[in-house]
Amino acid sequence: MGNRIFILTFCLLIACVNLESKNLILAEDDDIADAAPKVVEVVIDSEPFDLWDRIRKDLSFKIPDDYEDIDRYRKRFISNQHAVNRLSKSGQRYLFHTVKRAEELGIPVELALLPFVESEFDPYAQSLYGATGMWQFLPATGREWGLKTNWWYDGKRDVIASTEAAFNFLIYLHQKFDNDWLLAIAAYHAGPSRINRAIKENKRKGMATDLWSLRLPPVSSAYVPKLLVLSELIKDPSLFSVTLPSIANRPYFTKIKTPGQIDIMQAADLAGMTPEAVYELNPGFSQWATDPSGPHYLLLPTGVSDRFLIQLSSLDEVELVQWDRYKINRGDTLTRIAKKYSIEVAVLKEINQMDNDLIYAGQEIMVPRGPAWAKTFVPKARTYEVVKGDTFWGISRKFRVTIQDISLWNDLSLTRPLQIGQKIKLFSKYERVRGKTPNKKTRTMLYPVKSGDTLSRISSRFGIKVQDLQKWNELKSPEIIYPGQVLKINLEAGVGS
Repeated sequence: MGNRIFILTFCLLIACVNLESKNLILAEDDDIADAAPKVVEVVIDSEPFDLWDRIRKDLSFKIPDDYEDIDRYRKRFISNQHAVNRLSKSGQRYLFHTVKRAEELGIPVELALLPFVESEFDPYAQSLYGATGMWQFLPATGREWGLKTNWWYDGKRDVIASTEAAFNFLIYLHQKFDNDWLLAIAAYHAGPSRINRAIKENKRKGMATDLWSLRLPPVSSAYVPKLLVLSELIKDPSLFSVTLPSIANRPYFTKIKTPGQIDIMQAADLAGMTPEAVYELNPGFSQWATDPSGPHYLLLPTGVSDRFLIQLSSLDEVELVQWDRYKINRGDTLTRIAKKYSIEVAVLKEINQMDNDLIYAGQEIMVPRGPAWAKTFVPKARTYEVVKGDTFWGISRKFRVTIQDISLWNDLSLTRPLQIGQKIKLFSKYERVRGKTPNKKTRTMLYPVKSGDTLSRISSRFGIKVQDLQKWNELKSPEIIYPGQVLKINLEAGVGS
């Protein structure tokens, strides 16, 4: 009996050693009770632990042997472990999603690597030409491929939506260029018209029309080689004298459907996360809440979704921010609509991005309703009478509002001087009351930095000092902020009242 236990133990040890790629099953001979167990080897398919291994086995594109300029693109990674570490870090959140989606669509896995070349997987990246997101969609191209942009939301920054649009665009280009993936990739960057012109030029000269034979602008010529060098690096890092830090071969986030619009702070509380972490995974949302017209989902870290769904299901519908799509009737005015929904005209105009009070029958606008709105927005208004010496600038500084706001609230032209005795309306900024306030005199809000923002511009908008912004957010330099960063802003409860 002791020998049998030894043999079983030995076989189990063998199984542990081979667990990564094989499964060992012990089988006994029914006719011989004490015979040694047989070891039956069954090979099973198992997913690799490292995402790079998953990618590595499916890489198929190759660089032509006679392509002379390739070494200039390889130099970036040769013996440059810092660059490789940065590359791996940038792919931590979103690479698994692009790889999995490419596999589901049956397209080359190399396409899942394009955000490395485009933006280093930065959903807040913005080029000098206006391309936005980790896939770098231009506004017109984004609209063409179904990426909507409004006050609430920018689909070009949405990880799920932009990936879907990019792959659909690439599949279209693949068909357009006679099923040549390299031409499709080049056209994704340079534009199909530019690639078409280069092909026609080569045909006219009797030259080959493959990618490597085309004459393209330098930036476009470098695009595909950069991708292929990256593929080389992934395939065999030792050729570059570097190691590739591991990325777990599992989802970083889970897509959670929401019942409608949801407040980001509220979502963070339900998930047990910081609002900053929610914004990081949901860069498409530009305001304090998701777009009332959709998409109605949030990305949350894997492992958090169950808690979020349980907490969300415990809420009554009225506890969520709610919106009506109001169709304007003949005789309606913004004042009448605002009174009906117990909000201020200025808030209504800001929500619907309206520059003036002009509305027309049949037009639709978004209006908030329900107790959730009342709890989270605190409108304050006052009337100010202009005195001698007043200017737009002076009043904006005095009441900590912007000149543009004063003009918008009162339908005033900034080119016409104010008149003594003139009465103008001034409102608070209607910012979100974030979390528990440290005392009754202040309230804290979170502000997601947008492209083009500076500390000076943000401080002017909220009537606070740049130095305070630095202090509250422990910023070492006032020049260094980035889109997507979430800043804490402490506001006096009575500011603007």
